[in-house]
Amino acid sequence: MRDFSWDDAKIFAAVVEAGGWRRAAQRLGLSTATASRRVEAFEAWAGEPLLERRADGLRLTERGERVMAALRQMGEAADSIRRATMTREAEVVRITATASMGLVLVEHMAALAAATPGVVISLLPSRSILSLARREAEIAIRMRTPPEEGRLVMRRLATVRVALYAAPSLVPDPARVDLATLPYLGLARPAQQSRTVAALEALVGPRPPVAVLDDTPIRLRACIQGLGMALLPCLPAEASGRLVRIASIPPALDEDAWLLMHEDLARLPAVRAVAEAVAQLFQRQRQALLGESLPPPVRTGR
Repeated sequence: MRDFSWDDAKIFAAVVEAGGWRRAAQRLGLSTATASRRVEAFEAWAGEPLLERRADGLRLTERGERVMAALRQMGEAADSIRRATMTREAEVVRITATASMGLVLVEHMAALAAATPGVVISLLPSRSILSLARREAEIAIRMRTPPEEGRLVMRRLATVRVALYAAPSLVPDPARVDLATLPYLGLARPAQQSRTVAALEALVGPRPPVAVLDDTPIRLRACIQGLGMALLPCLPAEASGRLVRIASIPPALDEDAWLLMHEDLARLPAVRAVAEAVAQLFQRQRQALLGESLPPPVRTGR
């Protein structure tokens, strides 16, 4: 019997987690044929098929389920060893956040830097879920708290509100706005999957957008340029000073922003300092995040 190959096992696990050959191969930087060949080699080591190749995708066999459960335990153990053997405090703290929350952070990055001397904050704007347990980021800011591998420390930051905004050039008289005729910027998410998108469509009516811009910073920029009215987070939209609010969204659609950390990393002074600075920032901006007022900028003393 050939020796166990941890590399083949990791490729097998990646294919299972990705749900298909192509996506796993892209993540691993391999060709689909290579990923398939390595999984076949792993199955040969196991002595029987671990995946069923079906028309609707891949499915683990009964033994494949047991092997995958063991691989997950091995991966968690490896992550724990890496965290336990860190010999010095991390000087770079990575924050993964949605694009809208990234806008909030970057507008106040000077204040965050002043509150965390000696620490470099790396901002990773992304809608994809980066794993905290696997050290893809130290801190995550999310609009919901999905299940995650490992043990997490969670902290509610603030409530975030969106509203409909437009450039003054598009609406010379904000008191007289016909939402059913003004051009608007759409979102790529279907209304069936987003209450906010459904609310936007209820405001603008059954008509196509002038453009579909799912990225918040790009949509903010296009709205400022007068391309169309847009649904935007209140804080960055009003902080721009170049937009007017023309319609509100029901408060029932407000979302809470959460800060998440892996409990092992939360003990690191640098990570703890950045997390506290972020929490204080959101506390100071809580009214602005609801579109109720904009507080004066925080002075950094520089």
